[in-house]
Amino acid sequence: MFSINIQGGKPIYEQLYTRISELILSGSMAPDEKLPPIREVAKDMGINPNTVQKTYQLLEQNGLIYSVPAKGSYVCKLTEESDALASLRKKSITQFKESAINAINHGVSAKTLHEEIDSIKEKQQ
Repeated sequence: MFSINIQGGKPIYEQLYTRISELILSGSMAPDEKLPPIREVAKDMGINPNTVQKTYQLLEQNGLIYSVPAKGSYVCKLTEESDALASLRKKSITQFKESAINAINHGVSAKTLHEEIDSIKEKQQ
């Protein structure tokens, strides 16, 4: 289902949010696909249902999923103009910049960074 690192330093709800966001943006979860029920996710992952609820609420607030009362939560259809997609891309760019600055400060050349980006891009295609 979803994988997270419970011993990691990052809060569980953030890890779960990131993982579900990745699945939605990559197309692994299709528009209008139903997400697993909160209790099922909590039980399968051995975490508190409130943590899953918090994640689902955050996904909904950011326009990645929508909820239907008494039916469950579903993946939103994202368009190139959607605020959710723009927000996630902006966050990704910010994280990339921080990582690139860190790498450069540790002596990694721009050429090496470009090669890594090209390598990642090839693997994604």
